[in-house]
Amino acid sequence: MKNTYIAYLPWYVKLEDGTRYKIPLSLIMRGLRSNIFIIKIPSYEIRRAVMGLIEKGFKPTLLAVDKGESYSLSMRAYGPWELHTRIFNDGTIETEVEINRDYLQHLVGPRFNVVYETYESLRNYVSERKICIRPFGMCIGDVIENIGIELRAPKALIPWKPIAIITASLALAPILNNLSKAYNAFV
Repeated sequence: MKNTYIAYLPWYVKLEDGTRYKIPLSLIMRGLRSNIFIIKIPSYEIRRAVMGLIEKGFKPTLLAVDKGESYSLSMRAYGPWELHTRIFNDGTIETEVEINRDYLQHLVGPRFNVVYETYESLRNYVSERKICIRPFGMCIGDVIENIGIELRAPKALIPWKPIAIITASLALAPILNNLSKAYNAFV
């Protein structure tokens, strides 16, 4: 179904120190509010990562809340969904799936931390990439099992561009009317 996005995330993992750990679902679900999973790359490869993501279809994002990132990129996923990736100077990469910017719900709609989509896109562009669990400050050595989280888009998506055009037209109508009256008065 196009309005549903299934986010696959690491669940049962082997950390870099060899410890096996099952990430609590409550921690994974915090991905609705913050980025639990991040990707770490060497800071000297940031430019290559950006160019690689652009080659894979990501585009610079002009309108985004600034969280201190050096680069903000987005790419249409499918249906009303898009991926939004932020790349920071220290080589930290955050990605979330969210409602596309074409809709008003982008501002308040569902968004969720994802990691595999960007991780796979970086495969041939950086020499080293790790998936890390931000709250623990530890990186994953191996994923044993994933979990799928189903996200559903709002049933009624409202495109903002037609609303903006109608609003602008209504706002300009009195101005144009006054200009027309002023022109007719001089003629």
